Amino acid sequence: MDRSTRGRGAFAEVSGPTAMGKTTVLNHLAHRASKSGSTVLSVVNTPHDRSHPFSGLAQLYHALHAHTPDGDGLGETAPLASATDRDDLAAVARHTHRVVAELAAERHLLITVDDVQHTDEATLYCLRYLAQRLTELSVTLMMTRGPLLLDEPAPRILDDLIYQPSVRRFQLQRLSLDGVRKLAASLSTTDLPDAFVAELHRLSVGNPLLVEALVEDHQLRLAADPETGAEQDLSSGPVFQQVLLACIHRLGPQAVRVAQCVALLGGASTPLLLSRLSGLTEELVRRCLSLLSGVGVLDERLRHPAMRQALLHEMPHDEVTDLRHRAATLLYEDGAPLPVVATHLLNSSPLHEEWVVPVLQEVARQALLDGDVSRSLTCLRLAQECCLDEGERLSVMSQYALGQWQLKPGNSAQHFLRLKSPITAGKLGGTEALKVAEGMMFHLHFDEAMEIVDQENEGQGNDGRESTLTALHGTRLLMSAEFLGLLNRPDRPLPRNPLPATSPSDVRALRALTLALERGADEEAIDLAEQVLQGSQAPEPWKQQAHSAALMALCYADQLDMAHRWYEAVTADSLSPDVAGRRGLLECAGAVISLRRGQLARAAQQAETARTQLSGRTWNVGSAAALAVLVESLTAMGHHEKVVKLLASEPPQALFQTRAGLHYLYARGRHHLATGKHSMALNDFLGCGTLMQRWNVDTPALAPWRLGAAEAWIRLGDRDRAAQLVDKQLAAPESGLTRSRGMTLHTLARLQPTKKQPPILLDAYACLEAGGAWHEAAAVLVDLSRAYQQMGETVVARKTAQRAWRLAKSCGAELLCQALRPTRASATAKVEEIAGPGDEQSFGGLSKSEQRVAVLATQGYSNREIADRLFITVSTVEQHLTRVYRKLGVGNREQLLELGNSLLAVTADVAQPEPKQRKRLSTRHAYGMLAPIFGWWADHLSALVIIA
Repeated sequence: MDRSTRGRGAFAEVSGPTAMGKTTVLNHLAHRASKSGSTVLSVVNTPHDRSHPFSGLAQLYHALHAHTPDGDGLGETAPLASATDRDDLAAVARHTHRVVAELAAERHLLITVDDVQHTDEATLYCLRYLAQRLTELSVTLMMTRGPLLLDEPAPRILDDLIYQPSVRRFQLQRLSLDGVRKLAASLSTTDLPDAFVAELHRLSVGNPLLVEALVEDHQLRLAADPETGAEQDLSSGPVFQQVLLACIHRLGPQAVRVAQCVALLGGASTPLLLSRLSGLTEELVRRCLSLLSGVGVLDERLRHPAMRQALLHEMPHDEVTDLRHRAATLLYEDGAPLPVVATHLLNSSPLHEEWVVPVLQEVARQALLDGDVSRSLTCLRLAQECCLDEGERLSVMSQYALGQWQLKPGNSAQHFLRLKSPITAGKLGGTEALKVAEGMMFHLHFDEAMEIVDQENEGQGNDGRESTLTALHGTRLLMSAEFLGLLNRPDRPLPRNPLPATSPSDVRALRALTLALERGADEEAIDLAEQVLQGSQAPEPWKQQAHSAALMALCYADQLDMAHRWYEAVTADSLSPDVAGRRGLLECAGAVISLRRGQLARAAQQAETARTQLSGRTWNVGSAAALAVLVESLTAMGHHEKVVKLLASEPPQALFQTRAGLHYLYARGRHHLATGKHSMALNDFLGCGTLMQRWNVDTPALAPWRLGAAEAWIRLGDRDRAAQLVDKQLAAPESGLTRSRGMTLHTLARLQPTKKQPPILLDAYACLEAGGAWHEAAAVLVDLSRAYQQMGETVVARKTAQRAWRLAKSCGAELLCQALRPTRASATAKVEEIAGPGDEQSFGGLSKSEQRVAVLATQGYSNREIADRLFITVSTVEQHLTRVYRKLGVGNREQLLELGNSLLAVTADVAQPEPKQRKRLSTRHAYGMLAPIFGWWADHLSALVIIA
């Protein structure tokens, strides 16, 4: 421009992608030229101007008229209206050149043409004529050129104009990071941190228009909420979204269509698929993608997730639906992943084509495996609307019922029951009908379930379908493991197939559980259970009971440690879904394991969790099993008031045809026994035994009913009947059940004279310790301590009682702790006898330090151990003990040990360390918790000492 002011005209062209600032550069140049005294003539073109001859030149003449108010030299503009052939067009061009030359003779002239690619051909002809003669004039011709719309043909004359030798061309590129920082700083009133500028550059990709929009949104947020505005997502602003849409629309309708298709397809976009979906040629699609990438909208896919919804919301609903249907069909035909296909189906209206329902069913099944039950049910609801016939719809309904069981097990009964009529009418059969029947069994609707089972069992002989035979075999195993009272209900026996190696996980798990109930610690049962659990990833949707059944098989085989390890592995597996049905069954199995391992508090917590997951408006087998574990664990912990509330609801009679009903009867019997209702306890135990014998699952690992009934007879004073029950239990074939044998030996010892009890109790303790049944082991130690006490072996009795108390305390067995603790009155009387009346709190004037040393001494600790525990020297311990002997009137430690239980009863916390010491004693406490594991060796040693 500076050169052209000296009489030598210049021609420049600025190009670049859409919204890169070409017009801004042009306007800036025009402003500077105007300030320097130049005359500025501006022409602005739009795509609409291409079809109107001389539309651009008319703008130029209007600008010329504005600078020559008297109109001199412009009277010959009539050719604009009448020029129709090349001669006329040449005349108009010569006239334009003359007028421009006359104006440039007075002062420098700047002519700007924005978006020259949209200029009509007549105007381009005149501009070319003018550009070829600029060297004689004081004129600067400045043009901007963007990409042509995809449906615009490139006129030949435009290339002749732009690519003249004298034209200087400038290609605008995206702003650099520093460029973005400078632009943002010019737009903002506050300092912008580097992180904010980097985010601006990432989101805008250096597009100046997008930078301006982002900064404007940021300023609006700060004005509305100065505290949280700076923390919001930059790309979510309304200005930015609208500017992005504007950039896309400026590229033309074809580019908009391609962008909409990209938004719809997401990561599945390919030029070929976009071509088929949009109806454009593949070459045209590639050009659109290039334009969209140049603007900064695309980077293999849409750069801004919010842009996807913005593009789709612009489209009419019917158009979006049609586009989604076409996209789903194309993706299915191309073999795309089924979840991708289903995404388009789920976001549109029902599509009635044969392939749709199987796709939705498979996606629903996979979603259920992944734990996404909501998505699974959404797929199945849509599948019901897309079904072409009733049989297909009923199949989907059965799958939907199974999904509802996973989501809300306790409230899924109606989804199974509504399928009974179609099934009995023959509209749905085979495996699906049997799964519906099993769902009814879960909710204790046995009459409806058995009607379906009988129908399928009768029909399978006619068609001989292998799948139906396999499903019937699985149903029989389920009844053998869970619903034992139903085994005699079918009109004819259900098929008993040998277990092939290809059996599904749920069938193998149920087989293992059945074997454990029939044979105890059967090797085949244990191996089958472990095999199922090794595939820790979740089984098929309705096979979620596989893991819980396998865990229960190990539990009934008295493999408690193994069952605990597998429970921890299965529940810790991040690949397994965590839905209500599966979680409830696993937690219930985990609660049984914890209860039998003596972890009473954990068992109660797990049982409560399972009950919450599985409970509904009515009883079901899952929630009843969880309730039974909760009742038994709370009873052992001494929480009888809570148990009374839990047992207030009357169970349905159908419950007592299930394995869960056996657990319920036994747990209720334990509660009655603990609360002194011995006759009611006896009725529950005997009722439980009657059912177990009738169903041929008379194993103490399921419910030791004979031992419970024997204990009730003992308390009722009939030791002969108790002995008969114990003898029958001992006469049962040895089945490797260590926990059960230990419990039987414990009950046997109670029926023996005192002198015969210790060896039997020691054997019982060894069995229970080996089986990991610590609560029952603590109960054995309580009776062992009592036996030693009655035999006059007070020292051994006291040490055994101390071990029993620590073990019972670690289990949370408050009832056992109470049995070990003498009454307050007897303890006070004993202290008054030694220390005198009125000295109960001071023990004859003992200080608190002396009391701590005295109590630890009565617990059997050596002087060194007392010193370590209380963080004092051995010499200090000896001094304290000397004063204790003198004040209590005893001569030595043996006489002090005779006061041990009395001292413990009066001051339960006297030997506790000071609060500041408690943290330092954690290691000692851990040792104390582990001591019971090795304690039975001490008992054997004590017995040998007594014999010696």
